[in-house]
Amino acid sequence: MNKLTMSATNANDALERGLLAISLPLFLEILLTYLINFTDVLFLNYVSEASAAAVGTLMPVIVIPIVILHSLSIGTTAVLGRMLGAGETEGLPRNYRHTVVFNTGVGVAVMLVYWLCYQHIGRWMGLDTEMAQLTSAYLFMFLPALLIKSVQIGYSSILNVNGWTKLNLWATLTANSCNIVLNGLFISGWINTGLSGVENVAVASTLSFLVGLLVAMYFVHGYKKIGFQSGGEACVKQQYSFTAFMRQTLKIGVPATMEPMSYELNRFFITIVVIGLGTLAVSTRIYSLNLILVPVIFSQAIGVGNRILVSYLLGKGDAAAIEAQIKESIKASVLGSSAMLLLIWFFSDYAFGIFTDAEDILALGAVLIGIDMLRHPAGATNMVVVNSLVVAGDVRYPVVISIASMWLICLPLVYVFGVVLEYGLYGVWIALLLDEYFRCIMILGRWSARRWQRMSMLPTS
Repeated sequence: MNKLTMSATNANDALERGLLAISLPLFLEILLTYLINFTDVLFLNYVSEASAAAVGTLMPVIVIPIVILHSLSIGTTAVLGRMLGAGETEGLPRNYRHTVVFNTGVGVAVMLVYWLCYQHIGRWMGLDTEMAQLTSAYLFMFLPALLIKSVQIGYSSILNVNGWTKLNLWATLTANSCNIVLNGLFISGWINTGLSGVENVAVASTLSFLVGLLVAMYFVHGYKKIGFQSGGEACVKQQYSFTAFMRQTLKIGVPATMEPMSYELNRFFITIVVIGLGTLAVSTRIYSLNLILVPVIFSQAIGVGNRILVSYLLGKGDAAAIEAQIKESIKASVLGSSAMLLLIWFFSDYAFGIFTDAEDILALGAVLIGIDMLRHPAGATNMVVVNSLVVAGDVRYPVVISIASMWLICLPLVYVFGVVLEYGLYGVWIALLLDEYFRCIMILGRWSARRWQRMSMLPTS
């Protein structure tokens, strides 16, 4: 079977595998990706509390470019998925190459920007001299990892869009294992690099990312035999040029980056409000967010898996199948994440006991998890439907609604309920609940209006 014929069967293979077979490896991959940062901070605790605090504070700065690249990959998924679904295989090798070239270019740009700023970032964040020096030392050694991760996201997009999510899981699992082993060898002194503790941890992370990239490259080029050169007239067709591919990708990807960036900034201001509520509120919020991370990641994975399948079905032009897929994905996302939250709430004393034995935190945290159980069905639905609207080309509406709701509804209500009415952290969580359901109603209304069908040039009923 030649490469083009194999590519043509990928869409059918992915659709036959189904939502959970694609999404569960994604769930584990995302979870393991979070664990790399957690591992760094954990090992730095053996160096000093200052080192762990400095790198922990720095994590949002490191996450921002990665979030941007993952958001841009939504456009890649949409374009490549439609081509696979439509059986349009002649331009796939070139577009695979365009994906990696673009991610490499962005990675180089990000690395250069951070290289120019790494000595000042800690100070800009308001850290004292010692902490700022620790962040500078970590960032300098971590700079190559930003480029490596950018390229890996490109290769991950190729594997994911073909439905080979298990291969991405193996690449991430290998990187995590390597990170743990290297951190252990460096911190224990078995390997003496002559570097400081934070520098050793940064080197371990960089090398583990490199291992993950090499494994992903092997899966694409060695195991699946995917080349980046196409033959025949496809090479000269304007529709498969780098410019044409990026125009389609960025049309979806750029608006998609605005929502997560706005989300991070919005949560920063919410954090400021919570800090004003006192130490109890700050600690309970942090512990609660850590506990609900797993169900949130599960819904994210279902949303990404749904996005892959919907992109195939858009290529096939099957509107009825898309509707059925959306319903299946919403059901899986809501039921799966709700079951996890129910389990966390039922054993909340034990769950919060991982972090603290303070009775006031245990009592407050149990109520917050209960509110999350009410809020999350709307959030789980949003993750599915928003992903579907985006890959269908209806990008601006969900982005505008999300940003408007965050700043015009969520943040004002957080302040009113939490501070003015003195409901404290209960008020903050109620505001988040109302914001989530408002967006859910608006997003479901938009999907029901079927404008996405016209924008996707699918026949309307």
